[in-house]
Amino acid sequence: MRNLLSIRPGLALIWFAGIMVSQVSAQQNLSFAAVRSGVSVPVARYSSKSLDGGSFALPGLNITAEGAWFFHPNFGAGLSAGLNMNPVDVGVLGYEKVQADPFLQDVYIHAEPYNVATLMGGIYYQRPLAEKLNLTAKALAGLLYVKTPYMVSKPQYFQVGPTYEVITSAKDYKFSWLAGVGLSYELTPCYDLVFDTDFMYRETSFLFYTGGGTSTRTDIHIISMLNATVGVRFHLGSTGNTP
Repeated sequence: MRNLLSIRPGLALIWFAGIMVSQVSAQQNLSFAAVRSGVSVPVARYSSKSLDGGSFALPGLNITAEGAWFFHPNFGAGLSAGLNMNPVDVGVLGYEKVQADPFLQDVYIHAEPYNVATLMGGIYYQRPLAEKLNLTAKALAGLLYVKTPYMVSKPQYFQVGPTYEVITSAKDYKFSWLAGVGLSYELTPCYDLVFDTDFMYRETSFLFYTGGGTSTRTDIHIISMLNATVGVRFHLGSTGNTP
């Protein structure tokens, strides 16, 4: 009797593991890899046209690659890597500089875009809404890398002033988060068409050298954006009916 009682917990564990394995085997997509691209829209202070904390960022390009393994019919774990490139609104930036400096007549500005890269992991979710149509969502956290624009300006002053000014790029690395929701539609048993939206918000800081390198200043920028993308999601696992 004692030996039988000692065996029961092991049998229960094997039974529970069998149920979990059968659930994983029955899910529609055991894993996937996806590539998406679309528009990256700055929001809040990232799009602000103010010299006091604004970034003058314009809508730009987003490219994302991601993959996930579903350990449950609805839940999975995955990784996502993304790149956002947002141009600078140099026209409005120049106007604000002229308005803020009574001795500045005009200014021509050339600027590279903001570069924002992410490498994050977390939880993925999917749930069927209709035949071949699924709701998808994710909550991720990980590395955020931001590079500010390299900027050259040629000002025109009422009196004597510098003929050109250069602002070099600065970089910052932060731990950040990203949340997203979307839809996937099965075109074939091998791949889906996906529509996805992501949102990210993070405060970053950048160190700039001034006065010919004799002094420094720290600028605070809020990186907040909404990405709307479309792409293809490739099935890498077994197929069947999603519960």
